[in-house]
Amino acid sequence: MAMRSNFMADLAQMANGAASAFGGMREEIDNMIRQRMERSLNARGLVTREEFDALRTRHEAVAARLSALEAQIPKGADSPAAKPARRKPAKATTAAAKKAKK
Repeated sequence: MAMRSNFMADLAQMANGAASAFGGMREEIDNMIRQRMERSLNARGLVTREEFDALRTRHEAVAARLSALEAQIPKGADSPAAKPARRKPAKATTAAAKKAKK
């Protein structure tokens, strides 16, 4: 009976070692897949979710600041949109004008 219990203990120990080895292999494979995915996403110019959220937060802050600044500007102020555009006088160099000069 002692020989049989040693065999079972050895078998259990070997199974436990194999399970931990497979677990380590799984972690390595997960890391390799993650690294390859990151490289391919970076090569395509895509960003991570954290980078996207950070940029969106900065964009919202700038938009809020811009709207606050626009609210401070009076509506009838000297803005380029309020002034009519001046036209430069056209030169009389058309074909009809040249014939008239001759």
